[in-house]
Amino acid sequence: MKPMREASAPVPQQIARRCPACGRVSAASDRCLYCWRDIAGVAPLPPDEAASAPKVPASLARSREQKFTLGRILRYASLALVLLLVGWWTYDVFVAKPPRPHVPSSTARSAAPGAWSTQDGDNRGTRATSAPAHIDGVEAWRTTLGSPAATALVTDGRSVIAPLQDGRLVSLDAASGKTLWTANLTLDNPPLSAPAIAGDRIYIAQREGLVLALDAANGKEVWRRAVAESFESSPLVADGVVYVSHEDGLVALDAEDGRTLWDHPLDVVAANVTPVIEGNYLVIATANKAIVFDRTTGEDVYYVSFSRSRPSSVGIRDGDVVAVYGRTATAFETSTRHPWWMKIVNANLGGDALRSFWFRMYIYRMAPRPPVEVTLWHLNSLSRRTMGAAFGEDIVVAAVPDGTATALRDGQQVWSAKTGRLLTTPVMTGDGVLFIEDGRLRLLDAGTGEQRAERNIDGLQWASPTHAATYIATADGDVAALR
Repeated sequence: MKPMREASAPVPQQIARRCPACGRVSAASDRCLYCWRDIAGVAPLPPDEAASAPKVPASLARSREQKFTLGRILRYASLALVLLLVGWWTYDVFVAKPPRPHVPSSTARSAAPGAWSTQDGDNRGTRATSAPAHIDGVEAWRTTLGSPAATALVTDGRSVIAPLQDGRLVSLDAASGKTLWTANLTLDNPPLSAPAIAGDRIYIAQREGLVLALDAANGKEVWRRAVAESFESSPLVADGVVYVSHEDGLVALDAEDGRTLWDHPLDVVAANVTPVIEGNYLVIATANKAIVFDRTTGEDVYYVSFSRSRPSSVGIRDGDVVAVYGRTATAFETSTRHPWWMKIVNANLGGDALRSFWFRMYIYRMAPRPPVEVTLWHLNSLSRRTMGAAFGEDIVVAAVPDGTATALRDGQQVWSAKTGRLLTTPVMTGDGVLFIEDGRLRLLDAGTGEQRAERNIDGLQWASPTHAATYIATADGDVAALR
């Protein structure tokens, strides 16, 4: 008798569902194996329909499931990377601050206040002083140096420093005109702009790209630093820091030993205007913009753009900056800031190139008007190429070499005057506007432009007014004091 065969267990029927999106059937899966739509909530097909419906082979189903899992991992990883990059960019543009500048060895050294200790009188670059012009004064002394002065004379009230065209630097006693010492500069080349006196040191930016510190008592070299290819502007000394502008940017040096505290690269191109300082703000004039820096951080915080032109002068008084570029003069506040989105434009979208393209599209009426920079006033109708400007509390006097002078108040012309051929930018003195003409000093009333006095001086080249005297230099190599 043959043994009975045991009945085989029934094969469980796989659950199959039809995808509502693509209409295909997938078995043993909560997700469509064709389009990966979630079908867990779709009702299973009846057994007979499920048996006859074409299904994805198990091996292909596993392969597609693996690809789906890998794709999901890649999507999440890409999203995390994008979030990381956005977070880093946001921090870099809006949160991060540049490294704080190194602290100088001492904060005691600054350009002497109340004297004519820099190219433009003081660190503010206003070419203004409360001292009288001494235009009617007597000649207290005259010294012959044998070579004309190469730059303006500077003084701290004790000595008068004269850089000469033959490469010598001469110190004269301010009271008597007696020669205190003479030093020969590097390669016998005079600087292109005046030295700065700060305490017992004299700082010179040489045309060879050297910054020199000399002992004011004897003219001996204390230190030197090679910083740039050349310098056209004067050094500026404030709170123990020497600031020098050159064609590659702005550098801050320790006034005691010359070590670099910070270096801010810039496409300056034209670096012929000495930077200016008031409080925590430093302003530099480049070829196409006046830039405001925070001295405590070394960060540029605001700027005003100009048509590409060689700057003539920049000055600051009570937080207001006046910059002169060619026929254009603009006043703005150091406390002004650009909109937040300008940081994005400057940091990531090309900055100047994008603004230039935007402006061109605006001219062709293909884009809205670019945002206007915030200024106190703007004037673009000065006479020809302006030499620079001197300004007091409420008036700015700009002049051109042919002697045309224009006085401005809040950007509006107050008066215009015609003088002789000018040798340098006017000076705002305590008793009027002093013009240094070819062979003559002329004093005009600051409020009306009317002449108050004049004095002929043969070969006049430079004049630096102080409370003690107005120190003049002539083409014959003489230096004299008017009191």
